Amino acid sequence: MSNQAHDIKKGRSNFGAKGWFVIIFSFLCILLDSSLINDSLNVVINVFSATKGWSATSLYAISSICSFISVAGAAMWGYMSNKTNIRLTWTVSLVITAVACFIWGRTNSLGIYFVCLAVSTVGGMAFAYIANLNVISNWFPKKKGLAMGWVTIGFPLSAAITSVLVGKVVVAGGLTRVYDIYGIIALVFAIICYAFIRDFPEQKGAYPDNDKSYSKEEAERDLQMGLEYMRTSVWKPGKLFKTKRVWAIAFSLGIMELFSLGIMTNFLPRFREAGYQDPEIFKMLGIAGILACFGSYLCGQLDARVGTKKAIIITWCLAIASIILDLIPNKGTQYASLPFLAMMLGGASNYLVSFTNTVWGRYDFPMAYKVLKPMVAALGACGVAVVGIIGQTQSYVMAYEVVGVLSVIALIVIIFTSDSKLGRDEEDFAKDDKQSISGEKVE
Repeated sequence: MSNQAHDIKKGRSNFGAKGWFVIIFSFLCILLDSSLINDSLNVVINVFSATKGWSATSLYAISSICSFISVAGAAMWGYMSNKTNIRLTWTVSLVITAVACFIWGRTNSLGIYFVCLAVSTVGGMAFAYIANLNVISNWFPKKKGLAMGWVTIGFPLSAAITSVLVGKVVVAGGLTRVYDIYGIIALVFAIICYAFIRDFPEQKGAYPDNDKSYSKEEAERDLQMGLEYMRTSVWKPGKLFKTKRVWAIAFSLGIMELFSLGIMTNFLPRFREAGYQDPEIFKMLGIAGILACFGSYLCGQLDARVGTKKAIIITWCLAIASIILDLIPNKGTQYASLPFLAMMLGGASNYLVSFTNTVWGRYDFPMAYKVLKPMVAALGACGVAVVGIIGQTQSYVMAYEVVGVLSVIALIVIIFTSDSKLGRDEEDFAKDDKQSISGEKVE
């Protein structure tokens, strides 16, 4: 049985002024990370290759290596946020990224290029995945799906605008100006983060989910109970790694990331193989990117209205439909696959936060997410290589067929994965209070 009780009000974006600030700032951090680490490379790799004499193949290989390094970064940031606080982790990650950017655009060394990209990729793992999404979960424990629908629009929006904007900046001021702009943005974001972001809404005089049905004193009391509980919770990494549900969630949502990264990074060679010319392929990419912005919001609404598990199942069905339509050698069906692909792209970054919160609650979420995110990221990082290697050595039709089979398996796994609650939140504390007063067990 699902543990979620669904209220239509969850579909309303009434987050309050302070809540909207957290959402918009998190969205901007995701936009920065996706633009800097992924989408700008479509432009700058060729410029670095032409101006520095470096092999474009080597630069792409460095990007793949850094993706795996970022998995270790996820574990590091999780440890740091647990030992200090999320706001400091978020701020530090932005500062080191800013420093790396100021060096990146000026280097003539391939080794320094690698270090700068690695540092920025690891930094982005905190300010776009670990720290910011922990804060989103803390601020919106019941509206996390809807909040994530807004926040993750940053990923497809970056894909839609970065190449054009970075191309213009390169022409106007070269690589130095490109990375100086990124560095300045990251530094300004670091200052904003330290000054205005807090781990929990109660620390800013706000309410979780902007729910003002109880007093600030009650909200503060519940927060203190939650923080005390976190210090004694049984949900430590050892117990999480021994829990079958952790592995099931990591596999299904990891394959969703593999699908997203593998399909999108190999979109161009896949459709070249199918006989399309580059201008038309870029048009198809633009259509998918724009639709994915709406897909992110729609997946958030779907999550809020039917529950996270059902939303994941529906999204997987749409993803499999996109593969089937894409593999039919017909232009009409291949264009028809783009809206289905967009919905999957919109949801791929949404569901880990929401499902983890659903299962482990507000106060066990941080530890569970710190374990799950590196697992999902490691599997997702294989997408570029899996689709690329099969596509180059066999065919992209076969590569898409392999992704399709993996998707069906991931769908089956999530269908049989329970979303019943394992962790604890305020509702559980309230039950404990009633039980202690009545002396009876509360169901």
